[in-house]
Amino acid sequence: MNILIFKHITDEPAGFAEQWAIEKGHQVTHHYWSSDNILSMMPDFDLLIIMGGMMGAYEEETYPWLIQEKKIIREAVKSNRKVLGICLGAQLIASAMGAHVYKNVHSEIGFHSIQPTTHQLSREWFSGISQGAEMFQWHGDTFDLPENAHLLASSEHVKHQAFVIGNNTVALQFHPEMNEHIVEGLIHSAYNQESPSPWKQSTEIIKQKMQCVQFGKQFLYQLLDKLTEL
Repeated sequence: MNILIFKHITDEPAGFAEQWAIEKGHQVTHHYWSSDNILSMMPDFDLLIIMGGMMGAYEEETYPWLIQEKKIIREAVKSNRKVLGICLGAQLIASAMGAHVYKNVHSEIGFHSIQPTTHQLSREWFSGISQGAEMFQWHGDTFDLPENAHLLASSEHVKHQAFVIGNNTVALQFHPEMNEHIVEGLIHSAYNQESPSPWKQSTEIIKQKMQCVQFGKQFLYQLLDKLTEL
C-alpha cells in the first residue's frame, strides 16, 4: 500500500502512524507543503495522512498554498480515497468540505479524556477504546462539522474531537500518533510559547500521564487497520 503523508512542519515526525505503516510493510512517502513545494494535482496514493501544523486552516492569505492543499483534500474525499486527518489535518478536512474553522476560547493542551458518542459509527471506529481514555491534545482552533459528517467523539471542553465522512475519511482533533519522544520534544520546544489556558495542563501533569500515549497507539493502530480494510 502506498501511504502519502502531508506535512506542514519540516521535521514533524508521524510517530505511531508511520510506525504502523512500517510494521505493515507499506510504502511511505512525504510531501512537505510550503510556498516552494506546492502540488499541482492530486498525487497517487492508497491512503493520505494529513499531519498537524502551527498555522490555521483559515490562514490562506499568509499561507496561500493552503488553497491548493484543501482542493486536493476535497477531491480525495469526494472520490472516496482513504483519508486521515490529525489536528490541523482534521481542521483542513473540515474546511475543505465547507465547514467553519476558528479560534477556540482556550487552547487545549495535555492528556484529556475522550468520550465517544453514542452513534453506531462511533462504536465501530472507537471499538476497544474505553470511555474516558486520555488522548494527547495540542490545539487552539476548533471546527464545525462538515455536511454529511458524523461526530465520533468529544472531550469535556471541545465538542468536535473526531468525525467520519462516509467510510473513507476520518478526522481526529487529538494526537494518537504522538509517542513519548514527540510529546517530550513539544514540551521542551513549544510549551512556553503557548498562552496560559485553563485547559493547558502543567508539564508535570503531562509527564505524569505520559503512559497514556499507549492508548493513542492502540486506538490509531485499530483505526488504521479498519480504514485500510474497508
